Amino acid sequence: MDKINAETIKKVYDENYQTFLKKNADYGSSFEESLNEFGEVAGIVRISDKCNRLVNLTKNENNVLESKSDTLKDMANYCLMLAVWLEGKEL
Repeated sequence: MDKINAETIKKVYDENYQTFLKKNADYGSSFEESLNEFGEVAGIVRISDKCNRLVNLTKNENNVLESKSDTLKDMANYCLMLAVWLEGKEL
């Protein structure tokens, strides 16, 4: 088990950034397009979906492809993308 320290957090941030790049290449700017069309609620819904998935993964031992850790990392990326979008709106 990795310790929670600056080094391990940076490693996870870097991995999450690579995941963002890969998914953005696959999905394009669909998240941003959703935000532009429907507003911040579109981002909140995606984050909520991830939270619900995490609750279900915690309650049930299912055979799913996405782990709790993957779900949390995905949620973190959605949170950051929404934060960046909101900051852009404030300019």
